[in-house]
Amino acid sequence: MANKKIRDVLNDGFIQYGTKETERSPKGKRIGEKFVPMGKLAYQEMSCRDEDYEMAKVLSAVLSLKIRTLCPPQLRKFSKNKLKVVVDGTEYDVIKADSDREKMYLYFYLQEVGTHEQDQKQDAGTD
Repeated sequence: MANKKIRDVLNDGFIQYGTKETERSPKGKRIGEKFVPMGKLAYQEMSCRDEDYEMAKVLSAVLSLKIRTLCPPQLRKFSKNKLKVVVDGTEYDVIKADSDREKMYLYFYLQEVGTHEQDQKQDAGTD
């Protein structure tokens, strides 16, 4: 049996992933959006290749960050393009998400949106 690497180390930090939900006033008027967290994942920052920048350009986006995470079961059937990702207090849109052949890792191509407000800290009172 060949020496097979069991798992890479994902030690660059943690991301929080989730979706955006529209906030409405009691009268139903749209007053903003709120980040709804779905989970946390350890990640490794990856280097961006020229092909990655070109792919983002074709999708009318700007590639800010490329990361690799383990693929959680809850995201296997979820549309990853609707996800929002928070890394070190900065919010990103998911331009594209690819998995490897074994479906063990996800590669997120991210576009920076801005600073993430700590809505969940105010609402939940914990962290």
